[in-house]
Amino acid sequence: MGLSTNLVSLSLGLSVLLFTGCSNEEISKDTEQAAKQVEQKAEEATGQVKEEVKQLSDTAKKETPVIVQNMKDIYKEGDQKIKENTLQKGDKATVKKDAYLALNPEAYDELYQLIEVNDLKGVEKIEKEKQVSAINKDSEVEVIERDVRRTRVKMTDSGKEGYLPTTLLEPAK
Repeated sequence: MGLSTNLVSLSLGLSVLLFTGCSNEEISKDTEQAAKQVEQKAEEATGQVKEEVKQLSDTAKKETPVIVQNMKDIYKEGDQKIKENTLQKGDKATVKKDAYLALNPEAYDELYQLIEVNDLKGVEKIEKEKQVSAINKDSEVEVIERDVRRTRVKMTDSGKEGYLPTTLLEPAK
């Protein structure tokens, strides 16, 4: 913006000189002096921009490795937390709330469809048919197979196998 201001000033100065009737020599001298001033200002601005770019570059060179290392550390911490909090085959877990253990995948799907529509009589029916079994909060299980939605488990106390919602399980303490 400073450069364009200087150019406007130069143009106005030349116009004033022409209208006042100065000699060509004076006009030429003044024009040359104004051009030198504009050139000097442009060089100063360029130098200032180069210095600021160098400072930014130096700062980026110093900070980038630190930031990259921070990100690596965060990723490693996240991976470790996921491993610690994600149940895998063979892990021991505790049931967070009273629940029904579905004895096969079909019974699991049916149970949660009945629960979704609040069909208590339907839930009682599949319990009487021994497709599901009530289990208590804090029961311990071993993870046999884990899925995002459901986990196949083996009850520690009875040895009974079945399916529970994955979100209902937490790593045993």
